[in-house]
Parts: sequence; structure tokens; C-alpha cells
Amino acid sequence: MLDGLRVMSKNIFGRLILAAFAALIVVGFGLWGIRDMFTNFRANQLATIGDREITVQDYRNAYQTDLQRLQQQARRAITSQEARQIGLDRQVLAELVTGSALDQDARRLGLALSDTEMAAIIRADKTFAGPAGFDQARMDQILRQNGYSETSFIREQRQFVLRKQIGAALTGGLKPPEVLLAAVNTYANQTRTADYFILPAPDLSKAPPPADDAVNAWYDLHKDIYRSPEYRAANVLIVTPDAVAKTIAVSDDEARKIYDRDAARLYSTPEKRALALLTFANAADAAKARARIDAGESFDKVAADKSAGGVLADIGETTEAAMFDPAVAKAAFALKQPGVTQPIAGKFGTVLAKVSRIEPGATKSFDEVKGQIKAQLANAQARVAIQKLHDQIEDQRSAGKNLADAAKAVGLTPQTYVTDASGAGKGEAGQPGARISALAGDQDLLKAIFASDVGVDNDAVSRRDGGYDWFEINSVQPSRQLPLDEVRTQILKAMRDNDAQKQVAAKANELARQIDAGQDPDKLAAANGVALFHSPPIKRSGAPGLSPAAVEQIFGAPVGSAGVALTDNGGRVVFKVAGATTPPLDMKNPAMAAIAPQLESALGEDVFSQYVSGLQTQLGLQLNQAAYAAVIGQE
Repeated sequence: MLDGLRVMSKNIFGRLILAAFAALIVVGFGLWGIRDMFTNFRANQLATIGDREITVQDYRNAYQTDLQRLQQQARRAITSQEARQIGLDRQVLAELVTGSALDQDARRLGLALSDTEMAAIIRADKTFAGPAGFDQARMDQILRQNGYSETSFIREQRQFVLRKQIGAALTGGLKPPEVLLAAVNTYANQTRTADYFILPAPDLSKAPPPADDAVNAWYDLHKDIYRSPEYRAANVLIVTPDAVAKTIAVSDDEARKIYDRDAARLYSTPEKRALALLTFANAADAAKARARIDAGESFDKVAADKSAGGVLADIGETTEAAMFDPAVAKAAFALKQPGVTQPIAGKFGTVLAKVSRIEPGATKSFDEVKGQIKAQLANAQARVAIQKLHDQIEDQRSAGKNLADAAKAVGLTPQTYVTDASGAGKGEAGQPGARISALAGDQDLLKAIFASDVGVDNDAVSRRDGGYDWFEINSVQPSRQLPLDEVRTQILKAMRDNDAQKQVAAKANELARQIDAGQDPDKLAAANGVALFHSPPIKRSGAPGLSPAAVEQIFGAPVGSAGVALTDNGGRVVFKVAGATTPPLDMKNPAMAAIAPQLESALGEDVFSQYVSGLQTQLGLQLNQAAYAAVIGQE
């Protein structure tokens, strides 16, 4: 072949043919890209589904956008490792694949959304609302904060609405089947009764101590239990918005300005009226109906007369602003007392509005909300003050001062704590003591303390409430194996408790077997010096006097059988299930009425998920595993 090419290159015609062939190769690479000879993917191609391509850059952009949103919600930096642990990488890929599949399906179904409809949807979004309605400047600011341009946001929202239309078509009106509702009703509303008695664990505190060989064997078997955790002594300075807000005094004049500005919007309840609307196709019919009412007939009677030509709509209780037709709203709310309006020229016909009840609006007085306003103003000022404190402390530390001196320069004092990784202080015999309230709920600070070391200059930790934590490690006490002599008392107690549990469990199981064999629970309880209880009807949600474990066992045993369950204090409940009652399915029951929407939502999500999965199979999904592994490693 090479010899043939050399021969061709020696004459003008051969060179022209070779040049044309090379041009075709270049054009082909330009049009279709250079593909991997083994995977048939281009270098920048992450996945394909149908005729759509998801590029590595598409994935990176979506991943960074979602990561930024996650960090804004958490109010702290989130590492790539943390993001992968919560599945952000897989979630982003699934969203891109699902979106591409649904976009192609929307195109197949001929779904579309005009620019006018899209603009109306965005303008109605309360996220972009200002004091006077839609606020373009607010929208631009929010889009910038979330990494969107207006064009990219509108494109994404258009796709979202079309996808939502597909979802609504799939799941709209979807109801849980009767058999599922019946099973849920049984689980949620079935009641059971039981006869039971409680056997306490025996007191073995005065029993002879175990032999040294037994103690040594127990210690060797449970050595991991008898280790002291790692402790760290640290100087900690915690600055929270609440603490700073308490130092800020807000005057009545400042609060009054806010009240005067926001009273109508935040501290007022609008007037409500109970309305019924009778709509006529023409003004003449409405006038005749009004004349009948003037002659003494009731509104309800005229509305019930089909020959009158009116269509009745019971609006219920509403505000003027919530009504769709401004003309009808204005007339209905202009009545000084309950009654019927004169005919109103509305959007869909001529309307008679009946006002049956008026609930006046109200505005809270300044004194009622003064404290709330001052707290809000103090919190707002506190956030500015905290940032100023942060900068002042960091300036002091940059000048070489330790944390104590830097804090003193701004009028603050750090605290010294000795803590383990859970936020517990140091207790007796090397074991954790009481939890340190300032640290136990601050996992980000604890994580930072145990990731640092003595002498390290640590960055301030951003708190989730908007404040900051500073710390310095004074000393580290590594975890150590506690010798037998230090923990002998704990071991002796553990061995006694273990023996007591074995004894009470064996006795309870034997009594349950006797009940199953036909023995009377009342006589068995009396023989063991305990009282027999007859439970009222109980549900799975719990019952007074019974531990959660006992309730679970009672609902897990057949009616008429006996069982044993652990009590909250280490004893045993011995019970016999006396009966079970399942009420008929009633969707008006508050419990079922609350569960039904959750079932509908779960069922809808399941159907939608199966639909998307079927789309992916139909369109054909291919993932470039090498590119996916590489982009995850790079993020």
C-alpha cells in the first residue's frame, strides 16, 4: 500500500487524488470530531441520548451551578469529596439525561410555549416581586447570584415548563388504588388490645463479684469499649448574630420608620368577604333577576331558578385583591353591609354578587409589633457588625497576635474547652463526660478542630447562622487503651447488667411459652408478684405504659398469641394479644385525608420515573465512562 502511495505521488494526477482524500479526512474530523476507536465517543462527549449530546462542559457547568447553590444554602464551602458523598455528581448527570430525554419527547409531542406566555410566567413568579410587583432589577440580581444570564434562565425555564406539562399529563388525576389505601388504612388505623405484665430486671448489686478470670476474659473480649477518645484542648471564640444583636440598641424612631413603611404590607390583614356570584350572558337577564330580588325574592331562590339564565359560583371567603375580575371585586367590596350588588359588567358576563358575611380588615398597632421590628433591625445590623468584627480580628491575627490578644483588642474573650470529636467534655476514668453546649451543635467547628494541630494558624469557620468561629489548639491527648485497673468498676457493673438481662429474658420467654400453652396471664403475673394490665385499644403510633419495642411486637404477633419485648428500663414485657380491630376505609378520616396526598405524590413520582426510564431505553442512552470518571476526578 505504501509503495502504491509513493507511485501515485510521483505524477500530478496522483498528487491531486491524495490531496482530495486528505481534504475529505479533514472535513470529516471537522464535522464529526475525532472519535475514540474503541468507544466511538468524541473526547468532549460525556453521553448521548437519542439525537442529543451531553458534553463534558455541559456537565461541568451544571455541576458548578448546583454546587454553588448548595454552598449558598449551607453558608459555607463544600468540598468535592463532600459533594460526591451526598451524590451531587450522580444527581447532576441524572438531571441532564432526564432533561434531554424530556426535551426530545416534548418536541415529538409538539409542545411549545410562546415568548408572551413565558414572560407572563416569569412576571408572576413571586421570587422576582418587589413592592410594586415584578421587579426587573431584582430578577437580574438573583440571576447573577445564581450564575444565570437572562437568556440562559429563560431557556431553562421554558424547558422546565414543557417538562412539567408532560409530567402533569402523566400524573394529573392519578389516584392511589383501593387496595393500597386499604393497606395503609390497616397500618395507620388498626387498633389492638393486649393483656400484659412487666418483669423488672433483677437487682444483682449484692451478688458475689465474678472471679478475676471472668473479669479478665470480659476485658479482653470488650477492649475496644474501654478506650478513651482523643481529647483536644482549644481556645475558642464564637461570635453569633444573636449575641451581637443583643448589644445593639434600636430606637423607637428607627422602628417607627420601618412600621410606617411596611404597615400596610406586613402588619395588616385585608378585609375578607364571603361571596357568591350569579353570572348572566346578557345585561337584560341580570336586570330581571335584580328586579325579582328588589321585589322580595331571595338571591338563593333566583339562583336556583334555571329559567332565570344565571350561573351560580360560590366563591367562599376571599379578599378584594384575590378576585380575578377587578370590576366585580370593586362592586362587591363597596357594599357597606351584607347584601346583593346591582348588575356589574364583568369579564365573562353581567354579574350579581351576594355578600353574605364581612370580616373587617385590621392593622396591628406599632406597640404590638415594636419588639419584632427592633429585633429584625438589630439582627440586620448585627450581620454588618459581625463582618466588621471578622475583619478586625483577622487584621490583628495577621499582625502576629494570638487569638486571645486579637479577641481582647475588639473587646471579646475566647473560652477554653477540652472536648472529644462529638463535643463531649472529659469525664471520669477516661470516658466522655457531659456535652459542651457551645460545641456539641457546631459540627463544622468540631470537624475543623480535629483536622488541625498545635501551632497551626487556622482560618475562621463560617457558622450556618451567619457568624464566625475562631480557634487555636492548645494540646492533643491521643486516644489510649484504658488499663483494667482503671475500668474495673465499669466492667463489674457491665457484667452484672449482662447477667440480669440474661435472667429476665429467660424467665420472660418461659412465661410467654406457658401462655401460648394455655396458662392464664393473670395467674402467672400474680405468681411473679407483678400486676396484670389490660391495655385500651392502641395504635402503632404508641401507647402509654408500653415501650415502642413492645408496641411493635404486639402488632407483629398473631391475635391470641404471646410475646416478649424489652422495656425502656431494661425489664421485659410479657403480653398476649387479645384482639385487633380495623375500621372501614373512610377517606374523610383526618389521618387518611392527610396520607392520601402523600400517596398520590409518591405514586406520581414513581409513574414519572418509569416513564423517563422508558424514554431513555427507547431513545438509547450511552455514557462515556472514561470521560465521566475523568470529569468527576477533576471536579
